[in-house]
Amino acid sequence: MQVIRELKNFPERASIFVDANIFLHHAFGINEVSVEFLKRVENISVKAYTSVLVLEEVFFKLMLQVSSNFLERVTIKRVKSLLKDESKRSEIFRPLFEYQNFLNVLRDSGLRISEVRTSDLDTALRLSEKWGLVTADALHLAVMKRRGLTHLASDDSDFEGIEDISLWKP
Repeated sequence: MQVIRELKNFPERASIFVDANIFLHHAFGINEVSVEFLKRVENISVKAYTSVLVLEEVFFKLMLQVSSNFLERVTIKRVKSLLKDESKRSEIFRPLFEYQNFLNVLRDSGLRISEVRTSDLDTALRLSEKWGLVTADALHLAVMKRRGLTHLASDDSDFEGIEDISLWKP
């Protein structure tokens, strides 16, 4: 039986995989618990892991959010078209590069960024089918499994009920 815990109570020096929504809470300043948790990562009191897939999701959602400043309705097609405009492109990417700088600080403080391997895809498909997850979420679990991680920082309710992990929610 999975236990869902409060992220603010995550123990010092323990290891945890960080999902995209924790970074997005921080980037948008919408959840103080997530913001404080990432400060703990920066202060090296938590051993944090994530993956390139998580960070791609963070940057993609940041791009969509910034693009919404220029678009009445955000669609992938409209964002792609907007990115063709050189002056707007630099405005769109400025906040992304700023957030990358923050992630570099976290990386320098010990955030470990894992790659996604071909073997992770095999594991993810099995986990996706077993737990009814979208493949991206199952890939996060596959990377966690490969890295020997059992703690997950996420506000995604799709991870509730997954055996063998402890879900820490903000």
